[in-house]
Parts: sequence; C-alpha cells; structure tokens
Amino acid sequence: MFNDTRYSDATVVIHGKKLPVHKSVICTQSEYFEKVFQKAFTEGSSGVLTFNNDSGAAHWRVFEYLYTGDYSDNISQDFEGALLDDPALLKEPRVYALANMFLLEDLRALATVKLQQKLQELWMSDSFPECIREIYATTPESDRVMRSAVVEVAKEHVRELGKKVVFKDLIHEGGDFAVDYFESVVFPAPPAVFSTRPQTVSLFGGTSTWT
Repeated sequence: MFNDTRYSDATVVIHGKKLPVHKSVICTQSEYFEKVFQKAFTEGSSGVLTFNNDSGAAHWRVFEYLYTGDYSDNISQDFEGALLDDPALLKEPRVYALANMFLLEDLRALATVKLQQKLQELWMSDSFPECIREIYATTPESDRVMRSAVVEVAKEHVRELGKKVVFKDLIHEGGDFAVDYFESVVFPAPPAVFSTRPQTVSLFGGTSTWT
C-alpha cells in the first residue's frame, strides 16, 4: 500500500519509520491534516509530519484506513519489527483516540464496531479491565461511544465478571467507569415501547392513532 512512492508529496514519520503519503488522499479526508500541511506550518513547508508519541501501530492503522477505508488487525510486514503492536483489546481504543485527534468520524465508528466484535469472544480476558481503563483515560466524559460499548458488555456478563479478581480490582478503583457500570446494572434503560395500534396520516401533517 505504502511502497508506491510515485506522486507522493509528503512523508509521515512514525517512530522513525518513514511513510510516503499523498496530500490529496489524507488532507481531503481529515481537516487536521489539511491544516497541518498548510505552508504557514513547519510541516507544510517541509512536507514531513513526525509522530514519536502514543502507539506507533495505531498511527499506522490510521493511515491504512485513509488509503483503504479499513485497517488490519495485524501490522503490515513492511512495519513488523519497526513498530511494536498493541495488545488485542487495546488496538481499537488507541485507533479511536487518534481518530478523535485527526477528526475522522467514520474511523471512530469503525473502531467501535471492531471492538464490539472482539469483545464477543474476549470479554473474559484478563485484558478487558485494561481495555476499559484505556478507553476512560483517553476519552472525555462527553464522548460516550466507546465508553458505552464496554459498559454494555460488562453489564451483559455481570455475574461472570463479578467473580474475576482483575475486574473487581477495576471496580475498587472507582472513577467514571464504576459509576457508569453501577447505573447501567441498577438502573437499566427501559425497553422501547412500540404501539401496535394502526396509524393514519393527519390532514395537517404527522400521524394519528386510531382509538
């Protein structure tokens, strides 16, 4: 994917690994990259954008997504050895955090779906509490998407998880997750109620229900 350097007009350096990119690809999808590559900034004049912090594997997945509309669970062979991959249940939270930073709404949604799919099998993993910690540490309180995803899984398996020491340790820590989890278990949202009575269209717009 990134080996073809033809027409590339910028370089992204991820933890020392150079990645040739095309502004026409990444800037049109992200307002963040569009702004950072303006000539008023150093990156705009040099054409080089460097990332040395946070997860290198998550950065790589962001750029894979920008070129393909998806990202892989395994790092490309071109990056193996150069980047340390993240644990299974930390991949999506770290991609999600970068999607927030890079203003990539569709990537946020994709990372959430992928995490939900993984948790169907890995919710009993000892790394699930660490996944929750990561999500609550990297998302603001107003961002409920990833937070709700892990709370729902924890609620569905409340009895089994309640027997795990690592999960009870997480609850003992308190914080926002403990509050959200408690509220979801004790005060679950009521099921949606749908009327079975036939409806007709009103002459003045909207609907009315037959009585």
